[in-house]
Amino acid sequence: MMKKYFNSAKIALTIFAITAFSACKVDTLEQLGALEQKVSLVQVTSGQLLLKTDNVVVDKPNLLVRRAFGLALSGLENNEGFSADVQLDFNDVPSGYDQLTASECFLSASAGTKDPITSVNVPAGKPQGAFYINITKAAIDAHGGRPVAVKVKLLKTSKYSINTMAQSAYVLMNTAEFGTLKTNITDAYFKNSIFARQPGTTDRFVNLADWITNDAMKNSRPTGAGYDQNVGYLGIERWTGGDSPIINGKIYQTFTLPAGNYTIDVDMKKVAADKDSYFVVSEGATIPDASGIAGVLVQKGITNDYNNKILTVDFKLTASKQVSIGFLINIDQGTQKIIQAANIKMYKIENLFE
Repeated sequence: MMKKYFNSAKIALTIFAITAFSACKVDTLEQLGALEQKVSLVQVTSGQLLLKTDNVVVDKPNLLVRRAFGLALSGLENNEGFSADVQLDFNDVPSGYDQLTASECFLSASAGTKDPITSVNVPAGKPQGAFYINITKAAIDAHGGRPVAVKVKLLKTSKYSINTMAQSAYVLMNTAEFGTLKTNITDAYFKNSIFARQPGTTDRFVNLADWITNDAMKNSRPTGAGYDQNVGYLGIERWTGGDSPIINGKIYQTFTLPAGNYTIDVDMKKVAADKDSYFVVSEGATIPDASGIAGVLVQKGITNDYNNKILTVDFKLTASKQVSIGFLINIDQGTQKIIQAANIKMYKIENLFE
């Protein structure tokens, strides 16, 4: 039934074409056949090719981003075979774009080679031929999130004319989309990332909402510890000799993270620290005492250097793991010691080449 339909359609189109051509004063088929065959640069839109993460091939072993171009021959006649000279113009780029250099990008004949080319061969009988633009990871890193560009130009062919309306194209890339991607995932894992007080409490020093607080920390104050009403966020202190010392006090949260690279930023405020206080990322359902700090995934000592600074830790998980993340506090060597933090943020760090 379907074949009969297409045959009928072909007959109808043929009759229409014969009628139309008979009505013309010019032999249209002959006129079309007489048109000059021309070579055009294809796979571009309005003279541009915008590289996106979803339209390129990432060559991880060779640290390249690769995208195909094409050369197409117009006309009704068969291609008799030709070669075309192609070139990258590093000087002609749109306003606002960094210029790429010859060490940062090149053209290649196939997706599997790193050998630079200046000529593309299109065999006889094929209407199109492909070649590729390659941009290095080093270029993406070097331009620091800025947009970059280079111009691809079709210079000459061995046989056919060039379509001057499709002779060149700008290759555009926003390197911020291809380098390291930093995604804020704080709210997906941490509860109470702003260190708010436990609901229903009114005293100055109380426990934090949603954070696990061990007895060594809780019992350092009669009403709990972790939140300080005087600042409105995490505040732990031993100000006078009458305040209880804190030995291996812990405030942390536990959850499971997938494999990947992570960064945590803690917005530290006033810090006048004693020794053996740390921000910790530990595998498992708790964080260790100071005596076991060497066995954690990553730790950073909380020192006076972080007074009103951002404390940052980076870590990598090769598999999905349960982790405990938070503060290990020791204040037992002196008084007028204080550790404050306003918030915590966690980021997933991803790179196309990993």
